[in-house]
Amino acid sequence: MDEASTEREPVQPEGVTDETPLPPHIERILDAARLAPSRDNLQPWRFLVDGETISFLVDHERDRSPANADGRMARIAVGAAIECALLRAGRMGTVTKVQAPRDGALATITFSAPKRIPEPDKALVQRATNRHLYDARALDDATFAWLREATPVLESVRTLWFGRERAKTLGPIIEEAETLFFADPRNREVALQAVRFDVRDREEVTRGLSLGCLELSASERATFAALLKTPQERLAAMGVFAKTGARARRLVESASGVCVFTATGADSATDVAVGRSMQRAWLALTRRGLVAHPISALASLETMQEAATRAGTPNADAERIAAALTAARAAFPNLERESRMPIVLRFGWAPPPTARVRRLPVVESLATARADTPPPPRE
Repeated sequence: MDEASTEREPVQPEGVTDETPLPPHIERILDAARLAPSRDNLQPWRFLVDGETISFLVDHERDRSPANADGRMARIAVGAAIECALLRAGRMGTVTKVQAPRDGALATITFSAPKRIPEPDKALVQRATNRHLYDARALDDATFAWLREATPVLESVRTLWFGRERAKTLGPIIEEAETLFFADPRNREVALQAVRFDVRDREEVTRGLSLGCLELSASERATFAALLKTPQERLAAMGVFAKTGARARRLVESASGVCVFTATGADSATDVAVGRSMQRAWLALTRRGLVAHPISALASLETMQEAATRAGTPNADAERIAAALTAARAAFPNLERESRMPIVLRFGWAPPPTARVRRLPVVESLATARADTPPPPRE
Protein backbone atom coordinates (compact mmCIF):
# COMPACT_ATOMS: atom_id res chain seq x y z
CA MET A 1 0.00 0.00 0.00
CA ASP A 2 1.39 3.40 -0.87
CA GLU A 3 2.55 5.90 1.77
CA ALA A 4 -0.17 8.48 1.12
CA SER A 5 -3.02 6.03 1.50
CA THR A 6 -1.86 4.96 4.97
CA GLU A 7 -1.91 8.49 6.37
CA ARG A 8 -4.45 9.16 9.10
CA GLU A 9 -7.28 11.59 8.46
CA PRO A 10 -6.10 15.21 8.86
CA VAL A 11 -7.46 17.16 11.79
CA GLN A 12 -8.11 20.87 12.13
CA PRO A 13 -7.77 23.25 15.06
CA GLU A 14 -10.91 24.35 16.83
CA GLY A 15 -12.56 27.25 15.05
CA VAL A 16 -10.91 26.51 11.70
CA THR A 17 -13.20 24.92 9.14
CA ASP A 18 -13.83 25.29 5.44
CA GLU A 19 -16.41 27.97 6.36
CA THR A 20 -14.02 29.89 8.67
CA PRO A 21 -10.65 30.11 6.88
CA LEU A 22 -7.31 31.05 8.36
CA PRO A 23 -6.31 34.73 8.45
CA PRO A 24 -4.96 35.44 4.94
CA HIS A 25 -1.41 36.28 6.08
CA ILE A 26 -1.26 33.16 8.26
CA GLU A 27 -2.36 31.05 5.31
CA ARG A 28 0.41 32.60 3.17
CA ILE A 29 2.98 31.93 5.88
CA LEU A 30 1.88 28.29 6.21
CA ASP A 31 1.86 27.94 2.43
CA ALA A 32 5.56 28.83 2.54
CA ALA A 33 6.25 26.52 5.51
CA ARG A 34 4.90 23.48 3.67
CA LEU A 35 7.43 24.02 0.85
CA ALA A 36 10.25 22.92 3.15
CA PRO A 37 12.23 19.79 2.30
CA SER A 38 11.79 16.61 4.30
CA ARG A 39 13.22 13.11 4.10
CA ASP A 40 11.51 11.29 1.21
CA ASN A 41 8.92 14.11 1.08
CA LEU A 42 7.17 12.72 4.17
CA GLN A 43 6.35 16.21 5.55
CA PRO A 44 6.44 15.31 9.29
CA TRP A 45 5.00 18.60 10.52
CA ARG A 46 1.75 19.85 11.96
CA PHE A 47 0.66 23.46 12.40
CA LEU A 48 -1.55 24.54 15.30
CA VAL A 49 -3.13 27.93 14.58
CA ASP A 50 -4.65 30.17 17.23
CA GLY A 51 -5.53 33.50 15.63
CA GLU A 52 -2.21 34.99 14.53
CA THR A 53 -0.12 32.47 16.48
CA ILE A 54 1.31 29.30 14.95
CA SER A 55 2.75 26.39 16.92
CA PHE A 56 5.02 24.07 14.92
CA LEU A 57 4.77 20.42 15.95
CA VAL A 58 6.25 17.10 14.85
CA ASP A 59 3.98 14.36 13.53
CA HIS A 60 6.05 11.21 14.03
CA GLU A 61 3.37 9.08 12.38
CA ARG A 62 4.45 10.51 9.04
CA ASP A 63 8.00 9.21 9.39
CA ARG A 64 8.31 5.91 11.24
CA SER A 65 11.65 4.94 9.71
CA PRO A 66 14.60 3.60 11.75
CA ALA A 67 16.57 6.61 10.48
CA ASN A 68 14.11 8.76 12.45
CA ALA A 69 14.28 6.57 15.54
CA ASP A 70 14.75 9.50 17.91
CA GLY A 71 12.70 11.98 15.87
CA ARG A 72 15.76 13.98 14.83
CA MET A 73 15.13 13.88 11.08
CA ALA A 74 11.54 15.01 11.65
CA ARG A 75 12.63 17.89 13.87
CA ILE A 76 15.15 19.03 11.26
CA ALA A 77 12.33 19.08 8.69
CA VAL A 78 10.16 21.17 11.02
CA GLY A 79 13.10 23.54 11.47
CA ALA A 80 13.27 23.99 7.69
CA ALA A 81 9.51 24.69 7.65
CA ILE A 82 9.95 27.35 10.33
CA GLU A 83 12.69 29.02 8.26
CA CYS A 84 10.37 29.10 5.24
CA ALA A 85 7.60 30.62 7.37
CA LEU A 86 9.93 33.31 8.73
CA LEU A 87 11.18 34.13 5.23
CA ARG A 88 7.64 34.67 3.92
CA ALA A 89 6.72 36.70 7.01
CA GLY A 90 9.79 38.88 6.58
CA ARG A 91 8.97 39.63 2.96
CA MET A 92 5.48 40.73 4.03
CA GLY A 93 6.83 43.07 6.69
CA THR A 94 5.18 41.01 9.40
CA VAL A 95 6.39 41.51 12.96
CA THR A 96 7.19 38.14 14.54
CA LYS A 97 7.21 37.41 18.25
CA VAL A 98 8.63 34.14 19.51
CA GLN A 99 6.53 32.78 22.38
CA ALA A 100 7.28 30.03 24.87
CA PRO A 101 6.50 26.81 22.97
CA ARG A 102 3.08 25.39 23.72
CA ASP A 103 2.90 21.87 25.10
CA GLY A 104 4.29 19.49 22.53
CA ALA A 105 5.41 22.21 20.11
CA LEU A 106 8.95 22.83 18.92
CA ALA A 107 8.22 26.53 18.47
CA THR A 108 5.34 28.95 18.88
CA ILE A 109 5.42 32.24 16.95
CA THR A 110 2.97 35.12 16.61
CA PHE A 111 2.83 36.90 13.25
CA SER A 112 1.28 40.38 13.07
CA ALA A 113 -0.78 41.66 10.14
CA PRO A 114 1.42 42.26 7.06
CA LYS A 115 2.51 45.62 5.69
CA ARG A 116 2.56 44.39 2.10
CA ILE A 117 1.74 41.31 0.02
CA PRO A 118 4.73 40.71 -2.28
CA GLU A 119 5.24 37.82 -4.67
CA PRO A 120 6.69 34.68 -3.02
CA ASP A 121 10.46 34.45 -2.84
CA LYS A 122 11.63 32.94 -6.14
CA ALA A 123 14.31 30.79 -4.54
CA LEU A 124 11.76 29.32 -2.12
CA VAL A 125 9.54 28.26 -5.02
CA GLN A 126 12.38 27.08 -7.28
CA ARG A 127 14.35 25.09 -4.70
CA ALA A 128 14.20 21.34 -5.30
CA THR A 129 16.19 18.21 -4.60
CA ASN A 130 18.29 17.40 -7.65
CA ARG A 131 19.48 13.77 -7.74
CA HIS A 132 21.23 13.99 -11.12
CA LEU A 133 24.95 13.46 -11.49
CA TYR A 134 26.46 16.95 -11.33
CA ASP A 135 29.04 18.28 -13.80
CA ALA A 136 31.99 18.36 -11.34
CA ARG A 137 32.72 22.01 -12.12
CA ALA A 138 34.88 23.75 -9.54
CA LEU A 139 33.36 26.67 -7.67
CA ASP A 140 35.14 30.02 -7.76
CA ASP A 141 36.41 31.72 -4.59
CA ALA A 142 33.98 34.63 -4.89
CA THR A 143 30.96 32.29 -4.81
CA PHE A 144 32.35 30.43 -1.82
CA ALA A 145 32.81 33.74 -0.03
CA TRP A 146 29.24 34.79 -0.86
CA LEU A 147 27.84 31.48 0.40
CA ARG A 148 29.75 31.75 3.67
CA GLU A 149 28.50 35.29 4.22
CA ALA A 150 24.91 34.20 3.49
CA THR A 151 25.01 31.41 6.09
CA PRO A 152 26.29 32.71 9.45
CA VAL A 153 26.24 30.68 12.64
CA LEU A 154 22.70 30.10 13.93
CA GLU A 155 22.65 29.37 17.65
CA SER A 156 25.11 26.46 17.99
CA VAL A 157 24.87 25.35 14.36
CA ARG A 158 27.67 26.13 11.93
CA THR A 159 27.41 25.92 8.13
CA LEU A 160 30.72 24.94 6.53
CA TRP A 161 31.50 24.98 2.80
CA PHE A 162 34.04 22.70 1.10
CA GLY A 163 35.10 22.23 -2.51
CA ARG A 164 35.67 19.31 -4.84
CA GLU A 165 38.62 17.80 -3.02
CA ARG A 166 36.55 17.25 0.10
CA ALA A 167 33.69 15.82 -1.98
CA LYS A 168 36.12 13.28 -3.46
CA THR A 169 37.41 12.42 0.01
CA LEU A 170 33.86 11.88 1.22
CA GLY A 171 32.89 9.70 -1.78
CA PRO A 172 34.14 6.30 -0.53
CA ILE A 173 32.85 7.02 2.99
CA ILE A 174 29.36 7.74 1.66
CA GLU A 175 29.63 4.61 -0.49
CA GLU A 176 30.17 2.49 2.61
CA ALA A 177 27.41 4.26 4.54
CA GLU A 178 24.87 3.83 1.75
CA THR A 179 25.82 0.16 1.33
CA LEU A 180 25.26 -0.46 5.04
CA PHE A 181 22.01 1.52 5.04
CA PHE A 182 20.41 -0.57 2.29
CA ALA A 183 21.78 -3.82 3.70
CA ASP A 184 19.47 -3.31 6.70
CA PRO A 185 16.12 -4.93 5.74
CA ARG A 186 14.01 -2.49 7.76
CA ASN A 187 15.76 0.55 6.26
CA ARG A 188 15.27 -0.84 2.80
CA GLU A 189 11.61 -1.62 3.38
CA VAL A 190 10.79 1.88 4.64
CA ALA A 191 12.83 3.58 1.88
CA LEU A 192 10.94 1.62 -0.78
CA GLN A 193 7.58 2.43 0.86
CA ALA A 194 8.26 6.11 0.18
CA VAL A 195 8.56 5.49 -3.57
CA ARG A 196 5.24 5.80 -5.36
CA PHE A 197 5.19 2.84 -7.71
CA ASP A 198 1.46 3.45 -8.24
CA VAL A 199 1.98 6.62 -10.32
CA ARG A 200 3.68 7.58 -13.57
CA ASP A 201 7.41 8.35 -13.45
CA ARG A 202 6.99 12.10 -13.76
CA GLU A 203 3.77 12.57 -11.87
CA GLU A 204 4.00 15.28 -9.21
CA VAL A 205 2.95 13.39 -6.09
CA THR A 206 2.02 15.16 -2.82
CA ARG A 207 3.57 12.51 -0.54
CA GLY A 208 6.63 10.36 -1.12
CA LEU A 209 8.65 10.23 -4.34
CA SER A 210 7.86 9.22 -7.90
CA LEU A 211 10.41 7.06 -9.72
CA GLY A 212 11.27 9.99 -11.97
CA CYS A 213 12.61 11.94 -8.96
CA LEU A 214 15.32 9.34 -8.40
CA GLU A 215 17.09 10.00 -11.74
CA LEU A 216 17.95 6.31 -12.24
CA SER A 217 19.64 4.93 -15.32
CA ALA A 218 18.32 1.74 -16.92
CA SER A 219 20.84 -0.43 -15.06
CA GLU A 220 20.16 1.39 -11.80
CA ARG A 221 16.44 0.77 -12.26
CA ALA A 222 17.19 -2.93 -12.55
CA THR A 223 19.13 -2.77 -9.30
CA PHE A 224 16.28 -0.88 -7.68
CA ALA A 225 13.75 -3.43 -8.91
CA ALA A 226 15.84 -6.19 -7.36
CA LEU A 227 15.55 -4.51 -3.97
CA LEU A 228 11.78 -4.91 -4.16
CA LYS A 229 11.41 -8.61 -4.63
CA THR A 230 14.67 -10.44 -3.93
CA PRO A 231 15.49 -12.22 -0.63
CA GLN A 232 18.18 -10.70 1.59
CA GLU A 233 20.77 -13.42 1.04
CA ARG A 234 20.33 -13.27 -2.71
CA LEU A 235 20.65 -9.47 -2.75
CA ALA A 236 23.95 -9.71 -0.89
CA ALA A 237 25.24 -12.41 -3.24
CA MET A 238 24.28 -10.29 -6.27
CA GLY A 239 26.16 -7.30 -4.87
CA VAL A 240 23.04 -5.12 -4.96
CA PHE A 241 23.87 -3.28 -1.73
CA ALA A 242 27.35 -2.51 -3.04
CA LYS A 243 25.80 -1.14 -6.23
CA THR A 244 23.61 1.28 -4.28
CA GLY A 245 26.71 2.42 -2.42
CA ALA A 246 28.69 2.86 -5.64
CA ARG A 247 25.92 5.03 -7.07
CA ALA A 248 25.96 7.24 -3.96
CA ARG A 249 29.72 7.63 -4.35
CA ARG A 250 29.35 8.74 -7.97
CA LEU A 251 26.75 11.31 -6.96
CA VAL A 252 28.96 12.80 -4.24
CA GLU A 253 32.12 12.80 -6.33
CA SER A 254 30.31 14.58 -9.19
CA ALA A 255 29.60 17.56 -6.92
CA SER A 256 31.29 20.94 -6.96
CA GLY A 257 31.49 20.66 -3.19
CA VAL A 258 29.74 19.72 0.01
CA CYS A 259 28.06 21.80 2.69
CA VAL A 260 28.42 20.34 6.18
CA PHE A 261 26.36 21.37 9.19
CA THR A 262 27.80 20.91 12.66
CA ALA A 263 25.90 21.16 15.91
CA THR A 264 26.74 20.88 19.56
CA GLY A 265 23.98 19.31 21.59
CA ALA A 266 21.21 16.88 20.69
CA ASP A 267 18.18 18.69 22.07
CA SER A 268 15.10 19.63 20.06
CA ALA A 269 16.04 23.31 19.76
CA THR A 270 19.37 22.34 18.19
CA ASP A 271 17.64 20.09 15.66
CA VAL A 272 15.33 22.98 14.72
CA ALA A 273 18.39 25.22 14.23
CA VAL A 274 19.94 22.56 11.99
CA GLY A 275 16.82 22.52 9.81
CA ARG A 276 16.76 26.31 9.60
CA SER A 277 20.46 26.41 8.71
CA MET A 278 20.03 23.75 6.04
CA GLN A 279 17.18 25.67 4.43
CA ARG A 280 19.19 28.92 4.49
CA ALA A 281 22.11 27.21 2.77
CA TRP A 282 19.89 25.52 0.19
CA LEU A 283 18.14 28.78 -0.67
CA ALA A 284 21.51 30.54 -0.94
CA LEU A 285 22.64 27.89 -3.44
CA THR A 286 19.41 28.26 -5.39
CA ARG A 287 19.89 32.03 -5.62
CA ARG A 288 23.33 31.44 -7.18
CA GLY A 289 21.95 29.01 -9.77
CA LEU A 290 23.32 25.92 -8.01
CA VAL A 291 21.44 22.73 -7.15
CA ALA A 292 21.69 20.51 -4.09
CA HIS A 293 20.89 17.08 -2.71
CA PRO A 294 20.99 16.14 1.01
CA ILE A 295 23.08 13.09 1.89
CA SER A 296 21.77 11.64 5.13
CA ALA A 297 23.12 8.07 5.20
CA LEU A 298 25.85 8.86 7.74
CA ALA A 299 23.50 10.68 10.11
CA SER A 300 20.90 7.92 9.71
CA LEU A 301 23.42 5.22 10.62
CA GLU A 302 24.56 7.22 13.64
CA THR A 303 20.97 7.58 14.85
CA MET A 304 20.33 3.88 14.35
CA GLN A 305 23.56 2.97 16.13
CA GLU A 306 22.64 5.12 19.14
CA ALA A 307 19.12 3.66 19.28
CA ALA A 308 20.45 0.09 19.08
CA THR A 309 22.97 0.79 21.84
CA ARG A 310 20.26 2.19 24.12
CA ALA A 311 18.09 -0.85 23.44
CA GLY A 312 20.98 -3.26 24.03
CA THR A 313 20.57 -4.78 20.56
CA PRO A 314 23.67 -3.82 18.57
CA ASN A 315 23.40 -3.80 14.79
CA ALA A 316 24.93 -6.77 12.97
CA ASP A 317 27.17 -4.32 11.09
CA ALA A 318 27.98 -2.24 14.17
CA GLU A 319 31.75 -2.36 13.64
CA ARG A 320 31.52 -1.30 10.01
CA ILE A 321 29.09 1.49 10.91
CA ALA A 322 31.42 2.74 13.64
CA ALA A 323 34.34 2.68 11.20
CA ALA A 324 32.37 4.68 8.61
CA LEU A 325 31.41 7.29 11.20
CA THR A 326 35.02 7.55 12.36
CA ALA A 327 36.20 7.99 8.77
CA ALA A 328 33.65 10.77 8.24
CA ARG A 329 34.99 12.65 11.26
CA ALA A 330 38.54 12.16 10.03
CA ALA A 331 37.58 13.73 6.69
CA PHE A 332 36.82 16.97 8.55
CA PRO A 333 39.60 17.17 11.16
CA ASN A 334 38.95 20.82 12.05
CA LEU A 335 35.43 20.22 13.37
CA GLU A 336 34.87 20.70 17.09
CA ARG A 337 35.47 17.45 18.93
CA GLU A 338 32.08 17.46 20.66
CA SER A 339 30.06 18.42 17.57
CA ARG A 340 27.99 16.16 15.36
CA MET A 341 27.27 16.28 11.62
CA PRO A 342 23.49 15.92 11.33
CA ILE A 343 23.37 16.40 7.55
CA VAL A 344 25.52 16.98 4.47
CA LEU A 345 24.47 18.69 1.22
CA ARG A 346 26.24 17.99 -2.04
CA PHE A 347 25.93 20.88 -4.47
CA GLY A 348 26.88 21.86 -7.99
CA TRP A 349 25.40 22.30 -11.45
CA ALA A 350 23.10 19.83 -13.21
CA PRO A 351 20.11 19.68 -15.58
CA PRO A 352 16.72 20.41 -13.98
CA PRO A 353 15.11 17.50 -12.10
CA THR A 354 13.24 15.08 -14.32
CA ALA A 355 10.31 15.24 -11.91
CA ARG A 356 9.38 17.33 -8.91
CA VAL A 357 7.20 16.57 -5.92
CA ARG A 358 4.44 18.72 -4.51
CA ARG A 359 3.22 19.15 -0.95
CA LEU A 360 0.02 18.36 0.88
CA PRO A 361 -2.45 21.26 1.13
CA VAL A 362 -2.05 23.34 4.28
CA VAL A 363 -5.35 22.08 5.67
CA GLU A 364 -3.99 18.52 5.75
CA SER A 365 -1.16 19.57 8.07
CA LEU A 366 -3.25 21.53 10.56
CA ALA A 367 -3.37 20.07 14.05
CA THR A 368 -5.70 20.05 17.01
CA ALA A 369 -4.32 21.15 20.39
CA ARG A 370 -2.39 18.06 21.38
CA ALA A 371 1.02 17.22 22.70
CA ASP A 372 3.72 15.94 20.42
CA THR A 373 3.69 12.15 20.39
CA PRO A 374 6.99 10.40 21.17
CA PRO A 375 8.94 8.83 18.32
CA PRO A 376 7.78 5.27 17.57
CA PRO A 377 10.01 2.46 18.85
CA ARG A 378 12.27 0.84 16.30
CA GLU A 379 10.64 -2.29 15.00
